[in-house]
Amino acid sequence: MEKLLEKIFASRAQTRVVQHFLDRPKEYLNLSRIANETGLAHSTIHRVMQPLVDMGLIKEIKAGQQIRLFILEIEDEKSKILAEFYAKIKPML
Repeated sequence: MEKLLEKIFASRAQTRVVQHFLDRPKEYLNLSRIANETGLAHSTIHRVMQPLVDMGLIKEIKAGQQIRLFILEIEDEKSKILAEFYAKIKPML
């Protein structure tokens, strides 16, 4: 679990992206929308998404040759635990 937390919170940008998905657990987001809504550069979003997909926290869906959509992977146990934790701690933030 410690290694997972290190990977998730490896950077502020990655943490911000995870939080963004936790706030919108049922929304499909593309890279441009994530960048616009988080205030992060498109290149930063592109860089931090693959590790989140590899960890199983975010699900990537290819909707055409160049369109990629992302959604919180709610079936993954790690995502469920993280979402429950976030729901409990969010009122304190």
